[in-house]
Amino acid sequence: MAVTAAPHPRSSPLVLIIRWGLPLIFVVFGVVMLVMSHGHLSGVQDNAAESNPFTQTTLSHDSVLSTLGVGSLVVAVMIWMIGWMMRLNSSEHVDRDKEDEARAYFKAHGHWPDEA
Repeated sequence: MAVTAAPHPRSSPLVLIIRWGLPLIFVVFGVVMLVMSHGHLSGVQDNAAESNPFTQTTLSHDSVLSTLGVGSLVVAVMIWMIGWMMRLNSSEHVDRDKEDEARAYFKAHGHWPDEA
């Protein structure tokens, strides 16, 4: 007996917007922020004494924009990965149902469905 994959149901427009549109918005925003910051992290020091977090430091406009850009890209990846993990979890449910059907067949007939 051949195992066939169940067809995927069509996703609603809201699901598609959340699954692909929301991460895309964050990616576009992140890229725009990185371009606006000229790809420069100002205020980064090599000397540990100068980069003491307890001293008064000023943030430049470019540093804030680049931080927003990188953070936005990280959020986009997180949203996409959460959706991917949820889809992965729902596909496991189908496998469990197939296994339960095979066990019921074994219980009724004394052999597995793929055995002749």
